[in-house]
Amino acid sequence: MARKLGTSNIETARLVSCSRSAVVSIYAKWINDGDTSSTRQGVGPPRVIKGKGRRRLSRLVKQNRSQTVAQLTAQYNAGPSASVSEHTAQRTLLDMGLCSRRSIRVPLLIKRHRQLRLQ
Repeated sequence: MARKLGTSNIETARLVSCSRSAVVSIYAKWINDGDTSSTRQGVGPPRVIKGKGRRRLSRLVKQNRSQTVAQLTAQYNAGPSASVSEHTAQRTLLDMGLCSRRSIRVPLLIKRHRQLRLQ
């Protein structure tokens, strides 16, 4: 937008905190293609556990939350989908936001605490 408004390459680079050559190449790409998004595909190997497998793994976790990753992986591998390692299962669970928690016992409120809370 800054280039479109007439600022120089150097001023635009200072404005967006990048190099002048980056501004030149991105502006040229925008002029030629009308788009600045990258056409690169995702990097790395394809995921072993895809959408359906992720839902299945999530369902296994919710059935019994006190299971270890080793037990979950064994249950997952017993099913029809491809077998996965414990590391893959752990990484997938962390990606889904299902991380381990420890339940902690707390003392119950006594009569004095209840009265103080009500006040």
